Amino acid sequence: MKRRVMIAMIKLCGEAVLLTILVGILIGIIGNLNQWDTSLKYSNAFFIAGCLAIIAGTSSRLAAGQEVSLYQRLHTESFRDMSPGEQADFIVEASSSVRLIIVGVLSGIWLILIAALVTKLF
Repeated sequence: MKRRVMIAMIKLCGEAVLLTILVGILIGIIGNLNQWDTSLKYSNAFFIAGCLAIIAGTSSRLAAGQEVSLYQRLHTESFRDMSPGEQADFIVEASSSVRLIIVGVLSGIWLILIAALVTKLF
């Protein structure tokens, strides 16, 4: 089971890294089209994108919380027939709002760290 949990966490981190890279490319394209000439503009864009990613990740949990009673009634019965590894996989699936929180917060933190690095390095 520990191996499955580690694989699931690596997948979540990979999704967060991929999202961070895609947002970074998008910010680079927007900055190039708008002819941003200072690192402060790029840093502000990364910071705003990071904050939005964190907000989107956490608000997805709030939206999912509206349907918690329905979710628990429908799916907890199937947990009885699952092994612990299958339960871990089920939790990490796209239907799980915890996945969205982890990916949103991780990518948001990485984007904010990139914003800090942009001002220090350039």
